[in-house]
Amino acid sequence: MLFNDVVHLVTGIKSNMKNRLMTFYDKIMLRKRSVIETINDQLKNI
Repeated sequence: MLFNDVVHLVTGIKSNMKNRLMTFYDKIMLRKRSVIETINDQLKNI
């Protein structure tokens, strides 16, 4: 259902995963993910 709605789930690459090409935008979002999760955690714990 998510694929039909053009929603992409992007996760980091693990050692047991197959190699897949990633778009440039997905690579940037993976780098920003830790920052976003840290901010969300800080906001949640206030």
